[in-house]
Amino acid sequence: MNPQIIEAGFSRFKSMLLLRRPFFGDILLRLPILQDDSIPTAGTDGWTIRWNSRFMGSLSQNQRNYVLMHEVFHTLLMHPSRGQNRNPEAWNIAADLVVNHMCDRMVQDLAQVSSDRFMERPPYGIFSPIDDNATAESLYGILLADVRKEKNGTFTIQDNYRSYMRSRSKPQNVLLNSDLLSPRAGRPGEHSGGLPVPLTPEEEARLEKEITALLRNAAASDRGSFGSYYVPAALIALTRPEPVSWREVLKNHLSEAISDDSSYATPERKYLHMDLILPGYSLSEEGDLEEVWAFVDSSGSISQQDLNQFLTQLYRIVREFRCEMNLCYWDTQVTEVYRKIRHEKQLLECVPHHTGGTDINCIYRWMSEHHVRPYVMLILTDGYFGTVQPELRKHLRPRDTILVLCNQSENREYAGIGRICRLYGKRSR
Repeated sequence: MNPQIIEAGFSRFKSMLLLRRPFFGDILLRLPILQDDSIPTAGTDGWTIRWNSRFMGSLSQNQRNYVLMHEVFHTLLMHPSRGQNRNPEAWNIAADLVVNHMCDRMVQDLAQVSSDRFMERPPYGIFSPIDDNATAESLYGILLADVRKEKNGTFTIQDNYRSYMRSRSKPQNVLLNSDLLSPRAGRPGEHSGGLPVPLTPEEEARLEKEITALLRNAAASDRGSFGSYYVPAALIALTRPEPVSWREVLKNHLSEAISDDSSYATPERKYLHMDLILPGYSLSEEGDLEEVWAFVDSSGSISQQDLNQFLTQLYRIVREFRCEMNLCYWDTQVTEVYRKIRHEKQLLECVPHHTGGTDINCIYRWMSEHHVRPYVMLILTDGYFGTVQPELRKHLRPRDTILVLCNQSENREYAGIGRICRLYGKRSR
């Protein structure tokens, strides 16, 4: 098929969205969408969407629109860069399950607009009924659930994926082709499948800023109807203002404790000759405050540089306030626990030895089993950790929890967990 016919179809789809679903229409106008016959089907490097003319020519117009939105959702959710050091094939499958679910929801939504469906599933792909709050990280953990049991390295993600699919739905025609291109792809052909070269923290922060700006501009262009039609909750959350610095929130929390624990029983001697009696802190050198706990996501989504900076800054703050610092690593379970970190050199020994999926429920199960009730707890994560199970919600401590996100993702579950902060958040005014 002539590529110009395909591009004309995309233009009609953009025009329809601008009129009836302006949030998505504005996004499609701003994202680069390029023909690239060096890739087998379609893909995104995290910003540019690329498509193969032979592949697109084999589909109907509505199916091409579906594939286009599939890549758009990958881009907006930053799947190419979020993969980090995870298994590329498993990560691509998990991400496809998420975005295809979003595309299916969009198909249902557009069916209410006109008798023309506008979007239609292609004849093959990775589809399965999942929860609206499911993330690529949580599904990745399901797909790799059996990896820990394998010792000879013969496990293949296709086997576990097909087993998972048989347990959830009827068999589908599966096209196991990576459409998450290298985040460093700059020109057609300048990429390889999977996630071969991760971005530096600076590059990733710049990309997140661009994606967030794109989403906020799209929300602003919606002109009042935003929220009246289907938009994934994860994207809605990204249009909100940036949370404040976690360091500032933690210091304020500990300062309130000092204010509550101050007394006039031990006045400062150097002010007695001035007839001034000022309150003295009741904290001892070892710290009388409840312990501070940090729960760090070790699923592979947090870079070593980010982790080192977070732990160093946290250690200095808790020593400033004479608290005791405890550190746990978690993925689908709490894997390593380091208690009573009193010296900076101990931080060098506090390393994760395991990576897997991501399930925040393991934190609250572990706290319940070990009767841990922190004065304040910090959860460092990329924000894609699934949904807190109803039976564990009673263990949530939103007033005493600081959720530290290493990127700009958010979902509607955050509000019940704790104060939302960014690893590199701005200072509050």
